Amino acid sequence: MRFSLKLGLPLLLGLFAAACHAGAAPAFQLGKDYKRVPQVQTPDDPKKIAVEEFFCYCCPHCFHVDPMIEAWRKRLPADVVFERVPNTLGRPDGEVLARAFYIAQTLNISDKVHKPLFDAIHVQGFPMSSLDSVRDLYVAQAGITPAAFDQASSSFVVDTDLRRADALAQTYRISSVPTLVVGGEYEVSGGRDDLIKVVDFLIDKVREERHLPKP
Repeated sequence: MRFSLKLGLPLLLGLFAAACHAGAAPAFQLGKDYKRVPQVQTPDDPKKIAVEEFFCYCCPHCFHVDPMIEAWRKRLPADVVFERVPNTLGRPDGEVLARAFYIAQTLNISDKVHKPLFDAIHVQGFPMSSLDSVRDLYVAQAGITPAAFDQASSSFVVDTDLRRADALAQTYRISSVPTLVVGGEYEVSGGRDDLIKVVDFLIDKVREERHLPKP
């Protein structure tokens, strides 16, 4: 039988491409580079992909990864929603710092105090383990009044946010920080140099699984 180049070449090229595709390993692998959360969360808006960063201001790893997160956050596509979720780590100072995060959020001063709070702990060496020390920092950095801080600190909104953060961490069984959860379904540890690449990979994965168009 004579081989027809006209008919055979496209067929061979197609088979070769299929073989390469089948044999190619994904950029990142489940169980090695990321894992599925114990209890997948149904998104409030299926067209939006949530990325939740569980962190603590007192964690040195969170401090070192924060500039990377900040740079990435500024280039997010329209269908991705980023949220920081403070974790207490089961420590009293962790509870103070988680409350500090939501106080700043309630007063709309997060952008003014987020980095200074990290720096106070990890650069200047202040433990920031009391609300009094946090209040002094916020007054100096954001120009708020002590009374405004105290009112927000004891507010129903902040207490509710803290309870929600704790419940979410328990649902995902967060055992270390920083940990990022993508789409309420996959999680990756923040202690790796290619963190952002893994997160972007998972965003694309969730987008494909939900059959969402790439923006």
